[in-house]
Amino acid sequence: MSITEPTMIGLSEKAHALLQQMKEDNFLAEMADGYRLGIGLALAQGIEPPDVPSRRTVFSVATIDPDQEIAAAIRALMDLQGGSVYRMAERLADWGVIELANRFDGGPLDVASLLPSKNSTSY
Repeated sequence: MSITEPTMIGLSEKAHALLQQMKEDNFLAEMADGYRLGIGLALAQGIEPPDVPSRRTVFSVATIDPDQEIAAAIRALMDLQGGSVYRMAERLADWGVIELANRFDGGPLDVASLLPSKNSTSY
């Protein structure tokens, strides 16, 4: 049985408002950039985000993931248990946008600081 993927994806009202605010504050050039960054942050942190109980449709999948690279990354890094990759993308984006807003707090954000640090050794 094949999963039917949505063509439109979104965020909770809270995450959508935070994403809009970050765009208005010129933290983001486009809201879609923040959506993608939220997905990447959640994936980098290894988050298993909760469902988004009430979502506001915001973007077309074709806008967020035109080459299906985000879908490929999600499939590679997460066990979807037969679920929709783009519903998982919504969950990841929602968690990630809220986390970005918590860290942003109106000031500049060092994107490198968002990634988990690993102990590096010299070779």
